[in-house]
Amino acid sequence: MKTEQNNMAQELTIFQVADISCGLNTSDVQEINKHIDITNAFGAPDFVRGIINLRGEIDPRKKFGIEHEEISDSMRIVVVESQGENIGLLVDRIDDIVVADPALIEPPPSNVSGVTGEYFTGVLKTEEDLIVLLDIQNILQMKN
Repeated sequence: MKTEQNNMAQELTIFQVADISCGLNTSDVQEINKHIDITNAFGAPDFVRGIINLRGEIDPRKKFGIEHEEISDSMRIVVVESQGENIGLLVDRIDDIVVADPALIEPPPSNVSGVTGEYFTGVLKTEEDLIVLLDIQNILQMKN
């Protein structure tokens, strides 16, 4: 499901997944946690890195077709809500909070760094970076 863009400024949480700068509307972010121990989840899809004290933890790298990375101190868990349950996204690092003018958000490309555009709702070009806005509901679907 693609989110509709409106004329009001959007506050975005910016984070890295591999070499991709990603953004989520801050209203979609419940909290950000420092990485804690992840327990393997038997029988879970390969993009579910494991479980913590949330419902599950999605590894966007795997959803994007990027190789798993060893857990590091800079990694964080971005907690979002989906269908009444909290799910964590394992990200490489948190970068910033940005207020974006919707007029500067362009439609999503067909791919970014080899990742299919189905996971994005748009692209924000800044002076420093190209930030893809995540389609969080599509990312959280239990399909590869």
